[in-house]
Amino acid sequence: MNRRDKWQGQLTVRVTGGSPERFFNLCSFHGIWLEAMEQTEGGISVLMKAKEFFQAARLAKKADVKLRITEKKGLPFWMKRSRKRLAFYMGILLCLGLLYASSLFIWDIHMEGNLKYTDSTLLQFLEEQGYVHGMAKSGILCEDIEKAIRNRYNDITWVSAQITGNRLIIRIKENELTEPEQEAEPAALGHDVTAKKSGKVVSIITRTGTPQVHVGDEVEAGQILIAGTLDIFDEGGNLLKTEQVQADGDIIAATLYHYEDQIPLSSPKKHYTGEEKERHYLWLFGRRLFLPGGKNHYELFDETDTYETLHLWENFYLPLGYGTVTAREYEEALQVLSEEEARAKADKRFEDYCKSLAALGVTIKEAACSVEVNGDSCIATGTIYAEEAIGK
Repeated sequence: MNRRDKWQGQLTVRVTGGSPERFFNLCSFHGIWLEAMEQTEGGISVLMKAKEFFQAARLAKKADVKLRITEKKGLPFWMKRSRKRLAFYMGILLCLGLLYASSLFIWDIHMEGNLKYTDSTLLQFLEEQGYVHGMAKSGILCEDIEKAIRNRYNDITWVSAQITGNRLIIRIKENELTEPEQEAEPAALGHDVTAKKSGKVVSIITRTGTPQVHVGDEVEAGQILIAGTLDIFDEGGNLLKTEQVQADGDIIAATLYHYEDQIPLSSPKKHYTGEEKERHYLWLFGRRLFLPGGKNHYELFDETDTYETLHLWENFYLPLGYGTVTAREYEEALQVLSEEEARAKADKRFEDYCKSLAALGVTIKEAACSVEVNGDSCIATGTIYAEEAIGK
């Protein structure tokens, strides 16, 4: 019996009594094919198609034989036995269909390498560009994402967007310096050293070039300190020629900083009461479905949202998850500083400012700060005398 008969169903039938030979001849005459005939103790065992059994049963009466089904095989009988489990098998098919459908969408956007910009900041920017959880993978162009992020954030030097499974993985590299680090290139001949800020020259060391100022000179920002030229004289002191060189040297100048700061004596401040409410939710196909209970009735509160997306393996995420929204109640309070507290705070901020200058290589010679309380504010004014390198 071929494979098609197994799909349609086949029977193992035992033939007993009467005239089995006549029964077999009648079956052959009517086109009923019997296979695998085998003599057993209880009769003759044969295989036949399930759909031909009732026709064979009528012929059995003519041959005065009895037919007894001993085994049923094939899809129709399997489905009949599985009727009670039909919902189970349908559930499996439905689950497979949902898994396939979910593989066509992005259910997790993952960021790597970001330090300065948080995940929520970058995800909000992507949402503004139309890239959200639950969007079809076919609508994503990784090149466009990379270009958009580079154009928006100048201090992100490298971006790579990649779709893996049903995840969108974005790897970025931020510039760790405040200014782009460039390879040092030789300055063009004739390059001058100029002053980056005003001051009074206290020392000058020229390595190449011609100094244009002397110790004790007052200089302004942008003024040439060392010219990128070199005069060559003969033994008699006559000028032979002037060559263009790269000016180089160290110029230290006395500089002056004026400091001003204002601290309000009263400012708004959040005072958390300690009351919290948690609301749990299910995350389904990009939507949050909140469970009953936990809703807060606070007038003023902060919220934090934590959630977890379910996944079968590393890069295959499901459109299912769960999360918790925590609300913390606070009251608006007015922080009032006493005169002594305001003065101490002003002194501390002036001290921190001086430390920040020292960290930049500024040598502080003298620093003075006066603090006055005037109405609703504490006003600090100061003067800092320093020495620092001003050449650039």
